[in-house]
Amino acid sequence: MDNLFRTLSDYYNNPEFRKFQNTFAKEVYETLGTSYSNSEGEVKMVTEMCNAIDGKTYQKLKFYTKKIHGTRSFVEFHNQDKPTTKELADMVIISVATKDREIIYEKTAFVQNKKEDTGGDWKIDQDQLYLLHNFPTFKGKKGIFKRNFKDEVVFLNHSQTLGNYGLFQAPGEMILLNALSVFKLQQGDKISFSDIRSFASNSFQNHSAFQFPLVDHPFLDEMLYRYFKHFPKYGLPFLNLPFLNNSTVSFNIYEFIRNWTLFNIGEVVSAYGNTVDKDLSTFNRILLREAGLTDFINTNIEGQEFENNLVVVVAHLNLDEKE
Repeated sequence: MDNLFRTLSDYYNNPEFRKFQNTFAKEVYETLGTSYSNSEGEVKMVTEMCNAIDGKTYQKLKFYTKKIHGTRSFVEFHNQDKPTTKELADMVIISVATKDREIIYEKTAFVQNKKEDTGGDWKIDQDQLYLLHNFPTFKGKKGIFKRNFKDEVVFLNHSQTLGNYGLFQAPGEMILLNALSVFKLQQGDKISFSDIRSFASNSFQNHSAFQFPLVDHPFLDEMLYRYFKHFPKYGLPFLNLPFLNNSTVSFNIYEFIRNWTLFNIGEVVSAYGNTVDKDLSTFNRILLREAGLTDFINTNIEGQEFENNLVVVVAHLNLDEKE
């Protein structure tokens, strides 16, 4: 695990990495800008954004996208006392670090994308918000969860960053906001940019921006191993690192790319061989397999059938790669 910390610390302090982040963000922004100028819908915008992301690379860090075609997946749950069926999300963001093809750290975020309406607001389906905010126990009704999970599914969502909204905004922006914040900020069944911008909360302080000199302690690896063995879901809150943190909001494309490339997006699934969320881990590995990454990542998943209409975007940090 110390190799993961050292790598991300070096990236964070490297001007060349910041240049890579800025160029990456600029290209995604320009792609969304073109989609807006062409009056494209959400599906086309997401497709074009994925095309801009796919194949990006910086040293050990590579980005992949996969648009998986198939039947849309629906889950069944109770919204208070009402049985409800909804699609979970239309995009999944995965951040994964590997050593010798084995996953040593991974995070996942479900994202429901929304394009602003003519009034500059985003309309929020309240049943889906309930699902992405609370993650109540659910069953697969159709698609991936129906075929791969025989029992009820439970996602822990310790960080409240598993469920998110990707809010597209003219002329080419995207805000990534976690579902809990959407629930707090919405007015009726809509949320506006002024609602988001005016919301003052410590939860929006994702991490402190400081230079992080990683101390080369001879017992660092053992300390990190023991910490993540017993407290994997908490990250390292006492250090408040600028990476491996939990971001509740990225106000624009630049913040999103910077957070994602430093593993600040989403819920921790596993750390240092310790699974935090079993159901989410199974789901992740199915997606990594379907995204075509089994040559680089040992998913340990065989036989499960995949049926879904979903966009998967993956940041893969291969710690075996030489720079």
